Amino acid sequence: MPMLFPWLNKGLEYTPPKKREIMPIMKLLAYAQEHWAPYACHMIFVSVAAKVITSYYAYPLAVIATGALLLFYGLKGRYPELTARGTTAADWLLAFAVGVVGIAIWIVPYHFAWKLMLARIPILGNEGIFLSFTYGADIAKESFERAAGGLALVPTALPTPTYDPGTLAGAFKQVFIAFRLCGAVITVPFFEELFTRSFIIRFIDDEYYKRVPVGYYSKTSFLFALAIFVFAHPWWFVAVLWGLLIMGLLYYRRNLLLCVFAHAVSNLILGIYILQTGNYYLW
Repeated sequence: MPMLFPWLNKGLEYTPPKKREIMPIMKLLAYAQEHWAPYACHMIFVSVAAKVITSYYAYPLAVIATGALLLFYGLKGRYPELTARGTTAADWLLAFAVGVVGIAIWIVPYHFAWKLMLARIPILGNEGIFLSFTYGADIAKESFERAAGGLALVPTALPTPTYDPGTLAGAFKQVFIAFRLCGAVITVPFFEELFTRSFIIRFIDDEYYKRVPVGYYSKTSFLFALAIFVFAHPWWFVAVLWGLLIMGLLYYRRNLLLCVFAHAVSNLILGIYILQTGNYYLW
């Protein structure tokens, strides 16, 4: 089957192997450690450690530990794809625009139509199996009511946020907010882009993914990397749209650092919006 957009790879010196080489799992873990370890570190703290020491203590530790790992691998030269070489002022402006437009697409539906975004449409009348623009939102079943016509269940309350600084007191509230912003703007953009749009997207095409140029396109890797990103975000509908924008930037400029910058811009604007409106459920 011919590739859908062959012109995307024009000028890239890479030919996919005819037969995929299977790397032993321990060798793969060592070979790809700088790309999966920071992501895994963050997830262990915010999902596992958070159940033991609460999310408000686990998140700052996640920022510190993940940041230390990124710095460790960075100083060892393990991230050659994070380079500003060849970028222009126009590139940075484009990345900034992608970050702004992307997060506007993310915020606007939940700002003006949160009930629609969180509504549930039962499949064949089964309220336990439903369609929604969001998955994983923590809303009690009794907090829904039937909309006009009875086709959908509409929430009467917002989801319970994972992080609500409003419940914290004193200096710890400001400390937590500072760590939450640092995580959103610094560590998260780096480890998510390195894992999803450097490791996963290239690994789909080649077990020895480091020989695949950044920004190399194949339909399979594009769809798989987009799905991984969307799956990691409960606001899946807007995550698809944001993901398409950032993937477009990756293929257009073939520079992962621009994607990190766009991601950081989006997360900074989202953080400011959340702190101004109190819509902590979007965090």
